[in-house]
Amino acid sequence: MDNSNKSRRHFLKSAISASTLALVASTGLLAPKRVLAHWPSDAFTADTVEDALLALLGQAQDIPEDKVSFKVGSPPSYAVNGASVPFEVRSSLENIERIAILVEKNPNPLAMSLELTSDVKLPFKSMIKVAEDSKIIAVIRADGKLYKTSRDISVDIGGCA
Repeated sequence: MDNSNKSRRHFLKSAISASTLALVASTGLLAPKRVLAHWPSDAFTADTVEDALLALLGQAQDIPEDKVSFKVGSPPSYAVNGASVPFEVRSSLENIERIAILVEKNPNPLAMSLELTSDVKLPFKSMIKVAEDSKIIAVIRADGKLYKTSRDISVDIGGCA
């Protein structure tokens, strides 16, 4: 296949995708308020971990180490680049409803919050940004109770500007 055919196919795919998106948006099916889930703006704009936690979930109790495995960094407790710090949450708790990840020294401590359905199975792995050496806190809501655990991480290059 020569370059002109590849270019033509790419152009046609792009044009069809753009026109489909425009059609869906014009019918109101793609309204931002319908697409976005509940956005807890008070929690995401809080200045301290305590304020973010209270705005999002409320008070939490420490969780026994045998009920949850929370790893931050690769290798654990260390990250070269704070712009992409891996973490993993595993838990033996039943009926987990929400997981929130907070970074103590970030400008906005709440890094991530997700509500889980029964279709989601742990472990949950993702990446967060970390501004400087800090404590990372995982908060889990299960059966209406809040549990938290934390890990310290050292960062060579901060990831929040």
